[in-house]
Amino acid sequence: MPLCWSHAEYVALVRSRHDGVCFDRVDPAFERYILNPAQSRYEIWTVRHPLRLAPPGKILRIIVAAEATIVWSTDNWIRRDESQTSYQPELNLWFADFPTAEWPQGSAFAFTFFWKRDQRREGRNWQVNIL
Repeated sequence: MPLCWSHAEYVALVRSRHDGVCFDRVDPAFERYILNPAQSRYEIWTVRHPLRLAPPGKILRIIVAAEATIVWSTDNWIRRDESQTSYQPELNLWFADFPTAEWPQGSAFAFTFFWKRDQRREGRNWQVNIL
């Protein structure tokens, strides 16, 4: 019955054009995502989605699948810091938050992982540039 479906789509488009608004628009969703979009306070970094850039003022959240110590620096490894990941049991993941508002604009946040269960380093450095 593909012709019935296409006819129904045509009728919906004609009605939408006549009304000046999408006929089958879901108003609560339209209000939430178009009229009043909420901006996230977080920029999310994962191994599968490694950010290269992050805006200043947001919280950089690094999410990993296992418990780790994140070894990091914002001054090209002149000084290094360590942050422990926290476990989120509902989502079965580990994460650590880093407030980018404290870092100067144009700085580079470099980090690597020390995996606690395996007692080994990642063997690779990652970097997120703060715009």
